[in-house]
Amino acid sequence: MKGERRPLNGTKTHPLTRHAVQVLRDIAKAPLPRQKVNAGVVDRLTREDLVEIVPMPSPFAIHRGGNIAHLRITEAGSCRLALQEDRNA
Repeated sequence: MKGERRPLNGTKTHPLTRHAVQVLRDIAKAPLPRQKVNAGVVDRLTREDLVEIVPMPSPFAIHRGGNIAHLRITEAGSCRLALQEDRNA
């Protein structure tokens, strides 16, 4: 159990919400700055290894020239999206 990430509320992991799936779709199109995504959604997506956090140049004027954390989809995230699309078809 040591090092294992657990849900914030209890021990049960529920299916991804529509909002979380939409965020994953957005990240699949292009990496998003971490601060543009709800912290709970970031936790859920990283806990399930659907996205990874990578440093990339900031799109914000206040951080011009610096790197900030971005969310980038992983292979597991792409597979989850494909499964989600199959269910909705």
